[in-house]
Amino acid sequence: MSTKSEYKTVDISNILNYAENPRHDVGTNEIDTIKKLINKVGSQYMYNLAKDIYENGLMGSNLPTLVFNPEKRKYVVYEGNRRVACLKFLSNPEILNTIDRSLKQRIENLIKKETEVYSTKIYCYVTNEEDALLIMERTHSGEDKGRGLKAWTPREQGVFQKRLKQKNSIALIIAELTEKFLKEDITRKISYTTIQRFFNNREVKKALQLDGEDSSKISKEKIEFINYLIEKSIEKSNQREVALTRLFNKAREIEDFFIPLIEEYQSKIDSAKTEENTDNTDTNDDSKEEDRKEDNPTSTEDQNTEGKKDDSKEGTVESDERTDKSLKISLKKEDSKQTYFTNQTIDLMEKLELINDEKFDPELLVIDCPNLTIVNKIVQPNNIAGEYYVTYIYYMEHSRELIYWQDSLKIAIKPTKTYSSVVVQPQTVLSKTFFDKYYGQLTFDHSEKIKSLMYFLATENKNGKYSFFINIVSRMFLEYSFRMFASKVLKDDNQTIDEKSKSLQGFIDYCCNKIEQLDPRIFVKHIQRGRKEATGKVDILQKSIHYFDVTMSNDDIQVMFTNLTLYLEYVYAEILKEQFEHA
Repeated sequence: MSTKSEYKTVDISNILNYAENPRHDVGTNEIDTIKKLINKVGSQYMYNLAKDIYENGLMGSNLPTLVFNPEKRKYVVYEGNRRVACLKFLSNPEILNTIDRSLKQRIENLIKKETEVYSTKIYCYVTNEEDALLIMERTHSGEDKGRGLKAWTPREQGVFQKRLKQKNSIALIIAELTEKFLKEDITRKISYTTIQRFFNNREVKKALQLDGEDSSKISKEKIEFINYLIEKSIEKSNQREVALTRLFNKAREIEDFFIPLIEEYQSKIDSAKTEENTDNTDTNDDSKEEDRKEDNPTSTEDQNTEGKKDDSKEGTVESDERTDKSLKISLKKEDSKQTYFTNQTIDLMEKLELINDEKFDPELLVIDCPNLTIVNKIVQPNNIAGEYYVTYIYYMEHSRELIYWQDSLKIAIKPTKTYSSVVVQPQTVLSKTFFDKYYGQLTFDHSEKIKSLMYFLATENKNGKYSFFINIVSRMFLEYSFRMFASKVLKDDNQTIDEKSKSLQGFIDYCCNKIEQLDPRIFVKHIQRGRKEATGKVDILQKSIHYFDVTMSNDDIQVMFTNLTLYLEYVYAEILKEQFEHA
């Protein structure tokens, strides 16, 4: 094999994919190697790359690395296997016939409707095997203490987009102006991506009037207020002892928290402007009145009568102002320690403490909790047991544009008391609360599969007609959930996941250990003990599928899901976060 390195143009027909690519098992021939590569990387990712190459060509800064094989009289690609494979089925989709017919169809549709930019003759770096292996190591071993490629932070990506496309992100504007006006790095308090999620929210942007991306239009006062909003969100996170990303996981949760604060702030500004205008008007009216008196003096009786009328009006205004300020509303926080049961109703009006309650208008009060059934401000019976935060909002007027007061109260609901030793359990192994929280939000590729499993586990009666399928579906749901987490959040490649998942119990323990390290405040010792008890039964769950004489009851499966609930919630919250950031 030649030791000479050179740059040259090579036709794709003279290049073979690397059969011993570390991404997958060793290929037996060229077609088998491409098949293993597509299966490992994923057909969607291969299609995305093929489409980019078809429309934009190959990047000149990152050349495929080839080594000539004298026995086969062809070049072998050591670095750039995905690109070479994409070029092969772009030039000849028929090679996908025995690999992936769906991908073949998508490639053929792409070729029909687009004008290609790529060429089958590609400029490559040709070298010896030792040099090629070193290039592979440097490219795929991460940052490697500075020797490898150093990934950009989200903020650095934002700076690049600004310079390249003159497109400024909300997060970058806020970070830069905070440094300019307040002389501090806001990303020390809150992550760059979380800033983007909060203030790129359509309703929040609209309320803050951040629709334009011209940073010159954003004042110091607005940046100070945005920092105040961030401080309030962190304060809320600390009070609830829940990470920011989990506390504000949905767009609606972001809006429900920030919009009232923004409206309250805007209301104060508008009131201040109104008072200033009123003061200016009164001053002008006084001087005009003096001029009028000098020009047109009136009788003493008329003046006295006019003065009485004015005094009467002023007294009425002051009285109204005192009335507005005299209404005081608060919540009985000690009630948060009281426990209710699922068969009880709860009168939420009894939680209010009012001073000067004759000024209180019940029509201006809105009480809401998305997960509770509330009618006429009364929590109805038969809600799911758990802890709930109920929001109270009292508006200044019936248009409900301005908020006078807002607060929230925690309510704990337990399963109905019984005098037997049996505790009433839900009839499904996966809770309805979990299903309602995540099912509607899963929109990423292949999510329909996981949603079908979730739907079955959350709706099928554990003692019903199809209950004997529950162990099979439970096993699939657990494996898919933690594989997605490992891939999308931990960023493990498919080879690592395959190695870890040879034992499903070991793989779930591996993911749960990572979760415990990422958020130790939530996953404390007693929760870890419950998790270990649950994963200890995974092996039995596995065997109950493969062996006809091994059984695991659906009650045990339900307990398993109960002990894994916090972990599964963390898994899906992080997957949704990743889905949102890459939308």
